[in-house]
Amino acid sequence: MSCPGASFIRIGVFSLLLLVSGYAQHGQSVERRIFQAINQVRQENKLPPLKWSVKMAEVARSHSTRMATKRFFSHEDPKFGGPDNRLSLAGIAWRLCGENIFEEYGEADPVRSAVRGWMQSSGHRKNILTRGFTHTGIGVAIGRNGGYTITQMFAAF
Repeated sequence: MSCPGASFIRIGVFSLLLLVSGYAQHGQSVERRIFQAINQVRQENKLPPLKWSVKMAEVARSHSTRMATKRFFSHEDPKFGGPDNRLSLAGIAWRLCGENIFEEYGEADPVRSAVRGWMQSSGHRKNILTRGFTHTGIGVAIGRNGGYTITQMFAAF
């Protein structure tokens, strides 16, 4: 004998998992598109492309998620500190590091908005165009309201 409520709960959980999975896939698509756009900017400025770091992307994704869920927008995480500390806590041995963050709600193309916004800000632009950076990781969190919180980390090992 089966419980009709139990099967409804399973369907509900399954639907929720599909929704979460869809957000994760979309977020990773945005991450990769930002990566490509940033390397395009670097190429236009005669700089070598950045290499993708899975571990740095995990740190960036965690920071974006914490900013979105804990409702702060800062390079300094109240619990885990700045980008230098967060990379070190993840076991990433860096010799130079930097970070760009971006938050937006309602833009049709978050990739274009983020890259354009960073390039219009001298500090963020400097991170993108620093020749010494060799690796990057990008993390996107998508909020319930459809807004994007984006972190891009830069490093040289």
